[in-house]
Amino acid sequence: MIVKARTVPLKILILAAILRRLPLNHEKYQAILEEFKRREAGYQGEVSLDYYYRFLPQQKYRIFHDLNLPDGDYNCQIDTLLVSPESVLIVDVKNMAGKLIFDTENQQFIQINHDKEKGYPDPIAQAERHKEYIRKWLAANGFPPVPIDYIVVISNSHAIYSISGPNARIVKPRVCKADAFLSKMQVLEKCIQTQFSAKKTFERFADS
Repeated sequence: MIVKARTVPLKILILAAILRRLPLNHEKYQAILEEFKRREAGYQGEVSLDYYYRFLPQQKYRIFHDLNLPDGDYNCQIDTLLVSPESVLIVDVKNMAGKLIFDTENQQFIQINHDKEKGYPDPIAQAERHKEYIRKWLAANGFPPVPIDYIVVISNSHAIYSISGPNARIVKPRVCKADAFLSKMQVLEKCIQTQFSAKKTFERFADS
């Protein structure tokens, strides 16, 4: 069940309004256009996953889209949060073309597209920060601890990705293309259920 629906980000609306009013030969036009395209692509990537969310058990999952949570002087922005009685799952969507490289040794995320190489913030490191944020938020608001995990979804069907470095084995189960999202969810669910059952067993043993 969708608890918080997705809306077009205000930044996209602002950039679109600026582009409508800015002369094509303005010195800032191209830079603003590129920023608009990047943000619009990210938004459309998030929207494309709605096709797969509808197959999740509606009575089990509460879906929160486009969360922007206060974190001191900063904000914790999460594309989608899937909450069930047993777990919390953070979903980060990347709608990027070309080859995407997750370098776990140097915590780098690299895009190679049209022979151009560009670095971006590491989505794995970001997801780990979000995971810790959610853990602290739940504790601060009196919720019992539950397993928290994340998944990074590549929504561009033509993109390819690779994972390298010493932590590749840990990261690999948490990255997938959009069409593999549901099968990855099943794997994560089984792992989470095992954690949840083990935790309950330990609690019963500790209370006995």
